[in-house]
Amino acid sequence: MPDRRTASDADERLGAYLNEHLLGAEGGVRAFRAAVRTWEGTPHEAALDAVADEVDRDRRDLARIIMRLGHKPAGWKRFFTGFLRAFGAAGPYNLMRRRRASTAQIELDLLTGAVRAKRLMWEALLELAEDDARHDVPLLRDLVARADHQLDELARITLATVRERFGNGDPREAHERDAGGRETEHHGHAPADDQPSPQT
Repeated sequence: MPDRRTASDADERLGAYLNEHLLGAEGGVRAFRAAVRTWEGTPHEAALDAVADEVDRDRRDLARIIMRLGHKPAGWKRFFTGFLRAFGAAGPYNLMRRRRASTAQIELDLLTGAVRAKRLMWEALLELAEDDARHDVPLLRDLVARADHQLDELARITLATVRERFGNGDPREAHERDAGGRETEHHGHAPADDQPSPQT
């Protein structure tokens, strides 16, 4: 006979794991919203805004998955959720919202890493679904597809803008945020931020 205590312990560990991802997702949604502000006024703003909406939808689906499996967020995790929301809203990796700063690249890299971790979680649940009928397999497959789309969009934006930060030629942006968050115009260069991305 299967060891019921072992199975119960494993399920508790799964619940803790999913709750930890849910906790991270709270701050992650705010971090994506902060990235939208970084790229405000560019062809990438709308794409990032759509991804942020999709990430928020993923968060809600994860909460439903946790409840479907018979778990709920622990009290101390709800306490830290407020902190992570504020942390993500502040966008600490690119406080000045400068698109040509190295911190803009760090911001995109961290968002990409977070989505990759989320995708691995969905794949792990699909693996568990082979032995556990509680899992909604069609939903999990849709969540994997959503993560792939989010990764594609982040990669597209990264590759379309990397020369603005690290290229050796003339700046490709017409505007850059100064230390006070205002827009300062660079005369004599074509306004690249107003041009469509070569990959869109």
